[in-house]
Amino acid sequence: MAKNAVKIILFSIFLAFFSSCDISPTYSRKNIESVIANICKKEFNLDVRVWAIGDTVWIYIPLEDMIAKDNQLDKSVLEKLRLINLSLERTILSMDKPPKFYSFVVSDIKNGIDVYSVGFIPDMIKARIDLISRNDLAERGVFLVFNNAKALGDTQGEHVIKYDMSIGEFISYLIKQDLEKKFAAADLKDYVKVNEIRTKYYKGKMEIDFDIMIKKYKEKLPYPFDEAFAITKKLFSAYGYPPDITEITIRDVFNKKSRSYTRTALMAEK
Repeated sequence: MAKNAVKIILFSIFLAFFSSCDISPTYSRKNIESVIANICKKEFNLDVRVWAIGDTVWIYIPLEDMIAKDNQLDKSVLEKLRLINLSLERTILSMDKPPKFYSFVVSDIKNGIDVYSVGFIPDMIKARIDLISRNDLAERGVFLVFNNAKALGDTQGEHVIKYDMSIGEFISYLIKQDLEKKFAAADLKDYVKVNEIRTKYYKGKMEIDFDIMIKKYKEKLPYPFDEAFAITKKLFSAYGYPPDITEITIRDVFNKKSRSYTRTALMAEK
């Protein structure tokens, strides 16, 4: 208990560090676009585009031949992206009043592939002072890979839609990602079939819809609705039950079960 109290105090001090007028940060938030672009050019010889939209920073990196022969991301590309990500993390955390979200978009402009890495910057701060583990930080990041013909030849990031992200949208992505991970596990492939998982957030309302078919039963087979609720509850709790999210609806299409919760009701549910 004492250790946790110390961590909470340290976290408060760390947050105060970024907002204090008496301590000069390494970088200024108002220069975030040029700072990140210059670091990528100087350290990695990469020409990137950066946009600061409200409390979200968008970083676009065009590359070629990101996919190896085994249809996985090339290891050399992964290592380069890891180093870039660490550099950008240091930069953002050394700013006065850093943004809340980052969206790191890497596009294979030769083969038409987009890779999105989206994160909540206060989670970075928590990981820095061991309020959460690095594994927790990784699980709280959104990672998307998909084919996109609009990426072909786009060195400027024109095909990427840039906007100010909300905590509701971010949590909805994490819920979808966790559900996909849970039911796409190798040990469940003979028992369940994921037809569709969709999440949506708009004006305070979150909808979680999934069609996960049970092909055959086995002992301790996870029940989709229960898993969806547990994941939703866990993530809402991790982010302090954001007051902007007022209503949450979970729909299990296959089992024809639907339930809606207010924020208060979700907090009270066990």
